Amino acid sequence: EQAGIIAEKIRLSVQNHTIHFLKHQIQVTISIGISQLTEDETIDELINNADKCLYQAKTLGRNRVHP
Repeated sequence: EQAGIIAEKIRLSVQNHTIHFLKHQIQVTISIGISQLTEDETIDELINNADKCLYQAKTLGRNRVHP
């Protein structure tokens, strides 16, 4: 739950930030996948689950956090 709150704050911060490059103003967004490590999982499984959540966030429309 805490990770989701932090990830959402990061997502909003990125969304609301304008990058100034040369004479251009660039807006970017991010999608974040969240996974929680359980006692019976390996780090590889944790990363794989987070990766699946990231792709789910992108599939659902991007610029979002998916637990």
